[in-house]
Amino acid sequence: MRIARTAAAAAAMLISFSLPGASAAAPTHVSVVGSGPGTSIYVMYGGLAALVSEKSKSVRMSNKTTRGAVEDLRLIEARKADFGLGVAGLVLRALNGKKPYKKKHRNLRGMGPATVSMFQMATFHNSGIESLADLNGKAISSGRKGGNAHFMTSRLIKHAGLKVRREYMPFAALADAMKDNRIQAFSIPLPVPGPAFVKAAAAAPIRLLPIAGATLEKFLKDSPAYFNIHIPAGSYNGVAKDVSTVGYTAWTAVGAHVPASIAYEVGAHQFLEARARISAQGAPGLAVRVQSGPRPRANGRHWPQNPSRSGEVLEREGIRNPRRHPAITFS
Repeated sequence: MRIARTAAAAAAMLISFSLPGASAAAPTHVSVVGSGPGTSIYVMYGGLAALVSEKSKSVRMSNKTTRGAVEDLRLIEARKADFGLGVAGLVLRALNGKKPYKKKHRNLRGMGPATVSMFQMATFHNSGIESLADLNGKAISSGRKGGNAHFMTSRLIKHAGLKVRREYMPFAALADAMKDNRIQAFSIPLPVPGPAFVKAAAAAPIRLLPIAGATLEKFLKDSPAYFNIHIPAGSYNGVAKDVSTVGYTAWTAVGAHVPASIAYEVGAHQFLEARARISAQGAPGLAVRVQSGPRPRANGRHWPQNPSRSGEVLEREGIRNPRRHPAITFS
């Protein structure tokens, strides 16, 4: 009996050492959240999840659908997601426990800037709607509740003194809903071009409603994270001139519960891939731009960034010092 047990143990050891990768550690599974279909962020983070899962030997990432950026921060705070969209204005509110958040969020860290987003409110040229005031009495949608689109549109309605009918539906359904005249306008804050707006503009020329004057000033007072920006002419079919609106920096947020080595691994592949594509294509428009403005602040302090031990550098990937890297913002 003892001989049999010994032989079985030896056989098991032989199998474990002979199987390829059997002794290697299993990869760590993490999730990223960033809105849903119909938005640029959903596409971007879907690409990030696929990139990390393909390139990394130690991390596998899945992209989860959510209602939007408001929910994303709640999920990271509750440790139900690991990475996600950190809209600058919402991050400030989450850290300070202000609406739409009911408590101060303490599990949020900043990993790096993702992009600049712009608030976009679209309607068809033939709708007769030319300004925000023309929305009075009309049906509009900003997706479902729980996202930054719903939050910012609610602020817009208040600041502009509008009386509209709100319809709640997925972002991917907005263009078709406007084509069918179930709604007369829809809004999403996101990078240009946004998938839902491209789809609508393919059906007929669209008009982007400008945010300017007193309405803009009230928006800018909402949060120091907001700034005035112009959507370039030609961004969509029907947009013939620059359009004034509200912009903000969108960050990639990471939970404090995520080990620094994992956050670092994700950030490394994200920015190294961007650098490789820029080098290969040589397109100035693809350059990774780091915003010159200050990081979001909470009670006078910078939004905490993900900790990284000084010994954790990207030597294997060719980046010698992440603390000085122009894109990776560990500290």
